[in-house]
This record gives sequence, C-alpha cells and structure tokens, in this order.
Amino acid sequence: MTSCSVAGPNAPSPEPGAETAQLRLLEGVGAAEPLRLALETLGCRASTWSLVQVHHRPGAGATGIYQVDVVASDDRVTTEFLCISTAALTAPADGTVKLTGADGLALTVWRHPHDPLLPGLPWACDSAKVGAALFGLRTGSKTDSAVPELATVSYRPLRRAVLTAEYLGERRYLKVLRHGQAGRLAERHLLLTRAGIPAPELIEVPAPDVLAMHRAPGAPLAERLMRDGAQSMQPGALIDLLQKLPPESMRLPERPAWAARVRDYAMGAAAVLPEEQARITALADKVHHLVATVDAGPKVPSHGDFYEANLLVTGDSISGLLDVDALGPGHLVDDLACFIGHLAVLPSLDSRYIHIPAALDRFLAAFDRAVEPSALRGRAAGVALTLVAGAKHRASPADPDAWHADALRRLTIAESLADAALARRS
Repeated sequence: MTSCSVAGPNAPSPEPGAETAQLRLLEGVGAAEPLRLALETLGCRASTWSLVQVHHRPGAGATGIYQVDVVASDDRVTTEFLCISTAALTAPADGTVKLTGADGLALTVWRHPHDPLLPGLPWACDSAKVGAALFGLRTGSKTDSAVPELATVSYRPLRRAVLTAEYLGERRYLKVLRHGQAGRLAERHLLLTRAGIPAPELIEVPAPDVLAMHRAPGAPLAERLMRDGAQSMQPGALIDLLQKLPPESMRLPERPAWAARVRDYAMGAAAVLPEEQARITALADKVHHLVATVDAGPKVPSHGDFYEANLLVTGDSISGLLDVDALGPGHLVDDLACFIGHLAVLPSLDSRYIHIPAALDRFLAAFDRAVEPSALRGRAAGVALTLVAGAKHRASPADPDAWHADALRRLTIAESLADAALARRS
C-alpha cells in the first residue's frame, strides 16, 4: 500500500460483492498492513492489535475499530483505538492517514477520538473540559481537582457519538455530530419541550458540534418489556404521544422512512449473509412492493426512529423521548412499524425477552386500529431487515460466530412480518 488521494463524495456506490470484500478486509488479517503503515506515518508502531467492531453503511462504506498496543519512538507502550474506513472522504482532518491498495480501494485511518467528520469528539473525550462545562469543576485547582467519569455509549464512525459524563451520582449526556448538525438538533429539542413532549433538557457547552443534555427521567421501556412484556403499559399511550408531536415539525426536512430504503439495507444484510442474498433480495422486493402499493395514510409529524430504546417510562407513563434527530414530516404507520420491527427482534438479542410474543400481539392489535394493518406489517418487515446486518456488531469474543444465527433469526422475523402483511392485504 502507498499514500494516495481518497475518492470524492460522489463516488459510485459499490456493488454488494465489493462491500463484502471490504468487510472481509476490515475483519481479517488484511487490516494489519493499513494499521502498520498508518502508525509508521505517525511515527510509531503496533505491537498487538485486535478488532473491536465493524460499522457498515450500505453504499457508503464500512469502518473497522481496532484496539492497538502502540509503541512510540521512546518505546513507551499505550493502548489506543484506531479506525480504518473505506468511506469516501475528500478532505480528511489533520492526523488522518490516506492509503490505497493494489486493487484501488481507498482507505482512511485515524486515531480515536480524532474522527475526521466529528470535530467535537476530542473535546467530548476530554474529562477536564467536560467537567468544567457540565459540572463547574475547576480541574487543577487546590479546591477541586476531580473530573467526571466519561463513558462511550455508542460510536458510529464518521456519523455520531454518544457519551455519558458522571460525577457524584449526576449524569449528563453528550451527543457529538457532524458539522452544523448540533444546532439543528437543538432546535428539535426546543420545539418538543415547548410542546410539552418529554425530550431531554439541553445544556449549553463551549464546543462545536456537541449537544449536551440532562438525563431524562424514567427507565428504558426495554426493561419493562423484558420483565413482563410491559403489561401495564397501554399501547395507546404510544399513539397518543406521537399524535402530540408539534405541528411545527411539518416544516422540518423530511427523511425517508426505514422501509422506504429497504433495498439499501438489503445490500447491507447481503454483505454479512452473502449465502442468503437471493432470500434477502426476495424479501426486499416484497417490502418495496408493499411500501409502494399499500396506503400509508396522511403526512403527520413523525419521530422517525420510534422504538423501545428511545422511550423512557415512569410508572405507566412515557417520561422521556430520546434521539429526536429525525423529527419531521412522515407517516404514523412508519413510527409504529419502527416500534413493531424492533419489538419483534428483541428475543434474538436476548433470550430473557420471553414475553415478547404476547406483547407483540397486544401492540399489533392496538396499532391495527390506528393504521392500515398490511402497511404496518410490511413496513415493520422493512425495519426488521435493517437490523439484520447489525447482528454482526454484537459479536462476542467468547462466541464470535453466534451473531450468524442471530442475523438469520432477524431475517426470518422480517420474512414473517412481510408474509403477514401480504396475508392481511389479500
């Protein structure tokens, strides 16, 4: 490999086979050479390395995250995280290394937290700066030299990161976004809170492209679903919350629903399950046909990513609505389908979700009275298909192949929902 330029943002999307090859490179021993060359360029070398996770965006490249024991020029060893991405970048930030292979595949390598598209991430990973901004701590002073404990909740390379900061039992959240997105997300939070929707309260911080917020009250709905299927939660409460989204949301940009992009996500599913490509393509065709031909109802204010992990509950009431990035015009059926698609796959994530079949029947029966049942199931099938590739992200070092069975279960669930939609239609 040699140093080179990286493809521009309008580079054509790779074919499914090409994406499979990219994943094979990032997941295998082929990652060793890019790591070696990148560290050599940065004046150090790797002693050992291991893959942590691969993030794949169908048609937009994949990024591997690696834990590396880095040996500096003075022989000092530190454990760091490096990322190798096949995504097209025109102007990587300082500290990144651009490489290309003999097959012409362009790669960008960087040391976390210096993500080239998340300029606020280094600030969010600096406990002293975060402590001063969120807790008023004066690091280094004689009276208070403590810092908060930082933890990464999620990191999607080149897209976003979510971190927690905790100090003396108080927790704050940090969301790091691409340039210009934090202001737009703040507007959505304010729009919701002014309308009485329980979105988290924001905290102003002196950092670009970082949104800070207080912890919203309540526990994740997922916990209630695991415990007893959330039996005391009325499904109508979810519909009521969605119907209270402020009408001003209709002036925001509209994002395509998950099921509307089913063929893109089918590409991602086929990349991790290439032996099931014919099956995945057939399912995507079914969902695409259902989305195109079954009435979705009127356009209304929509959350855009409405499922159990983004809902907090206190008692029998919803006390927190999270991840409001996609707030805007949409269809009620797509929000409800997002909930159903995620709900249906929960047992594949954890065997303790034994109450999900009964809960699924209960929520479907209630949602059927609000939207077209065939549209609900067909679009939920599309949502479930978007989750197939994500099974690989949950691979465990103790059982590195377990994800494959999980992915197949998610695919089967998506097929069942699509078949149910077709049966309802006939």
